[in-house]
Amino acid sequence: MPTNIKLPRKDSADSADDSTIKHKDRDRIIQNITFFGDSAIPEGDPIYKSVWELSKALAERGYTVVDGGGPGLMKAATDGAESVGGETQAVYWEPKLASFFEGKNLANVTDKSSASSNYVNRTFGLIERGDAYIVCKGGTGTVSEFGLVWALSKLYYGCHKPVILFGDFWEDLIEAFQKALYIDETELGVLYKATTPEEVLAHLTDHEQKIQHCKLENITGDETAFILSPRMKRTTETYEAHTSSYHKTYAGKLVAQEQLDEFITMVNPPARVLDIGCGPGFDTKYLSEKYSMKALDISKRMVEIAQYENPGVDVEYCDVVERDLGENIYKGIWSRGALHHIEGDKLDKVFANIAKALVEDGIFYLIVREGEGEEMKNDNKEYGDVERFYHLFSEDELRDRAIKADLKVVKIGHIKRSHKWITAVFRN
Repeated sequence: MPTNIKLPRKDSADSADDSTIKHKDRDRIIQNITFFGDSAIPEGDPIYKSVWELSKALAERGYTVVDGGGPGLMKAATDGAESVGGETQAVYWEPKLASFFEGKNLANVTDKSSASSNYVNRTFGLIERGDAYIVCKGGTGTVSEFGLVWALSKLYYGCHKPVILFGDFWEDLIEAFQKALYIDETELGVLYKATTPEEVLAHLTDHEQKIQHCKLENITGDETAFILSPRMKRTTETYEAHTSSYHKTYAGKLVAQEQLDEFITMVNPPARVLDIGCGPGFDTKYLSEKYSMKALDISKRMVEIAQYENPGVDVEYCDVVERDLGENIYKGIWSRGALHHIEGDKLDKVFANIAKALVEDGIFYLIVREGEGEEMKNDNKEYGDVERFYHLFSEDELRDRAIKADLKVVKIGHIKRSHKWITAVFRN
């Protein structure tokens, strides 16, 4: 098994009191940590305490903690993160027919949650939400979860999500597997062993460095749940690197004025309008002549320029996948050339948040790249050669995602410029 790497403990002056610690590091590939462990271990047990401390340490550094929403070590994971105001998620199992099940723990309260009566679907929900897995002491449920993430890490080796075995009992268990089963070096190589929060944090950092090379093309939405990739990070870095030249190239130009004008005919002022993926703020500026605007972008440099271009507009640096857009706020939401940079398994959540943020009869106007699959693509632009991740959309996919989000399809059209684009209009 890999040698543990030690990180120095942070002293008390550097811990939870530092207001910057709990903020998410958007440059990090690993954001969500899923915990697997026993439901029957009580709060006074040393194992419970160690998981609580580990979860607290992860939350202090901006990681989101994910668990099964039950008692025992699942509650330890939630409570440790919540003790320092960290973000938490649960995927509950709510069976109707299972006789031997402890049930949903009402005391395990997370910031976000979902539920399934199907054990396999619930397990894959935990796997999908996690960018890394902490496997603690447990019973048959933990064995099933460990087996799945171990197999998936071997199958997608090289861009796999890390599996960290937490506790001092794992060495003997893995040796027993080696003696009794056919376990190859790759299968051993995907496992990390740790007994302290410092070792876990070191493994997460080390693993991110190992998978920086990953460059995935044409990956289906289902498989992206099992793979770690710096695709969004590279896309963001590309925009950061080319911000000035992009601004210079397109300053004063409205490449989608026809669509902007159509949006204006559908959203009668006065109105509050949100621009998702505003870039340097050119569309925002045009719309601000009619509306009270708010704008979002994932690039710090783009936000700085958008703020300069729009001194009276609230322009926020954030990731729309993580950002709660609020409820019943906007009469219109505009997004041009942004949502196709989001991986497919995250898009339903984004569409649902957009629907929630719209007022009744509110309009969502979307422009995205047309095609199939997901890819990293090099584009030769006037402002430089850029490498970005794309999730390519079809009409059918847009209709399906709208239906899931309870949005009504007003129209879907097509634009052909340097690439094929889809314009879609939805009504809440």
